[in-house]
Amino acid sequence: MKSSQRLEYSHLAQVLAQRGLVDPQRLHLALQTSSAAKTPFPEILVGDNLISDWELSRIVCDMYNLPFLPVDIHPPGATAFEGLDPQFFREHRLIPVDRNGQLLTVCMPGMVPAEVLGQLSAECDLQIAAVVGTVMTNGLWFDSHMPVAQAASAEATAGGGPVWGNLFDAGDASVLEALTGSMDEISLQVESQTDLRLPD
Repeated sequence: MKSSQRLEYSHLAQVLAQRGLVDPQRLHLALQTSSAAKTPFPEILVGDNLISDWELSRIVCDMYNLPFLPVDIHPPGATAFEGLDPQFFREHRLIPVDRNGQLLTVCMPGMVPAEVLGQLSAECDLQIAAVVGTVMTNGLWFDSHMPVAQAASAEATAGGGPVWGNLFDAGDASVLEALTGSMDEISLQVESQTDLRLPD
C-alpha cells in the first residue's frame, strides 16, 4: 500500500488549488461539507461541478501513480463481496474488483483517504491495492447492483442473522400496492359495500 500512504483529501485539495483547477475558497468549503456531512470529498467536487469526474480521476492517477481502472471496464466478480461488509464499501463508494490470495484490489471513486484503506485492510486481514475509478461509475454500479435495501439485506445475511430486510420489503411492497390502487377499483369496492342488505 505504499502508493496510497499519502492519499488524503487535504492533499488533493492542495494540489487542485496549486494547479489552478478549483478555487481555493470553494475547495475549503467542500472539505468542510465533506467532513460535516460524512460525504466523500470527490463526490462533492463532481456533484457541485467544481471539476469534471474524468479530470479528477486523471489528477489522482497522476498524483499517486495509480492505474485507472473504472468498474465499467473491469466489473467485480460475482463473489467480490464474499466475506466482506457491503455497508462499509457502500459508505465509502469503494468496489472490490479482484482478489488474488491475500491481495484485494478495490476501485476508488476518484479517491478515498489512506485511513479508509488501512481500516479495510485491518478488518478483513487482506492487503489492499487501490485503483482509480470515477465518482459516477462507482455510484451507478451501487445503484444498479446493490441498492440501499439490498445492501442492508446483504449485511444481515453476512452477519448470520435472518434477512429481515426481505420480509419488510415484501410487506412494504404489498402495502404500497394496496395504497396505490386505481380510483376505479376503490369506487367499485365502495359501490359493492353500499349494495349489501341485511337479511330480514
